[in-house]
Amino acid sequence: MNKGRTLAGLDVGHVMTKAVLMNGQDILGVATAPTGLDVNAAAREALHKALETAGVAQSDLGGIFATGIFRDMIQDLPLKVTATIPDYIADAKGALFLNRNSRAVVDMGGNIHKAVSYDEKGNLLDVIQNDKCADGLGIFYTTMAGALGVSEEGLSELALKSTKSVSVAIQCAASAEAEAIDLLCQGVDVADVADAIARFIIERVAAMCTCMPLKREIVVAGGLAKSKALMKHLPVLLKQDVSVSRFPDYVGAIGAVVSDEGGK
Repeated sequence: MNKGRTLAGLDVGHVMTKAVLMNGQDILGVATAPTGLDVNAAAREALHKALETAGVAQSDLGGIFATGIFRDMIQDLPLKVTATIPDYIADAKGALFLNRNSRAVVDMGGNIHKAVSYDEKGNLLDVIQNDKCADGLGIFYTTMAGALGVSEEGLSELALKSTKSVSVAIQCAASAEAEAIDLLCQGVDVADVADAIARFIIERVAAMCTCMPLKREIVVAGGLAKSKALMKHLPVLLKQDVSVSRFPDYVGAIGAVVSDEGGK
């Protein structure tokens, strides 16, 4: 990576857009903005907030590198995007940057979850992504928190208080949502329903990961990585230890900066 100049990474996802500012190995600032219907506005907002946090002027940036599902939609912005990085590469490079011993990353985002394995240099070895029936698990998590009348953090806290295992063993999030609400109507304890929601999400992620052997160590990326309830179930179902970095939301944005394409 270029040293002595500040670079920006943008990860433009289905639900949230993330921005990170880096100078060499140092992370200077991070910020998020809802992607919404205007990808360009979301990218500008996230970058502006990150610049403010870091006390850096946009004119001082040495380059802006974009990844995520909508990365190509911000090419014509006044942001002057230097390069776009495929999200699988960005995930691998970002996870390796945050954990030099890692060899795989499981990215649990708002709409898509995927697993990527890589070598000691961050070169891709294999990639697997969820099928359409498992789309939207992050959105589902947020929706179910609202249905239970709590925040996303509150849903995690509830789930950790569960004393009884109940099931929402349905194949898609829409059906699981209906069943979870039905369980509440039947008088099932809200903490047990919260735990069932957490297990449903991780079961979908773990089922995807069976299609590809994951080498240790495994980094978990994405907003759902911040849920302690989800992280309680993930290593059990994967039968492997996992680690969550201090910047789980920004693994892709960091990877866009430090990737071979974006960091030369």
